[in-house]
Amino acid sequence: MAAPAQFLNLDVVLRSRSELGALVKHLDQRVVVVSNQEFERQFVVVLELAGEGPAQDAQRCTQQFLTIIDEFPAATLDLWKGCASRTFSYGFEGGCDYPALDTRIAADLLIEIGRVGADIGITVYPHRTG
Repeated sequence: MAAPAQFLNLDVVLRSRSELGALVKHLDQRVVVVSNQEFERQFVVVLELAGEGPAQDAQRCTQQFLTIIDEFPAATLDLWKGCASRTFSYGFEGGCDYPALDTRIAADLLIEIGRVGADIGITVYPHRTG
């Protein structure tokens, strides 16, 4: 069965020396907390947008996360800024058939990602059969 490459999701991955529970609590129903754990003396939180299915595209997910971050109250923004790293991590399934995936993140969104102090990560997963 043919399976073209596709965008899967956008995770926001935060790493901090401080516990991020207050930030997670503020986000409440707007995101899904995929992971919230301590690992190698850092707190790691992985977030995805709540209620989003595979029909979303990378630009739309990016804009939604940026809107959420822009609405942070001062205390939550301080937690965000205090993170050792903030990554917008884009996940793609590699696919095993044509057409090739052609996707982009617009320059204005790249500027906004930089403005909030985040990096960009890209993960391409191998196609899963069955």
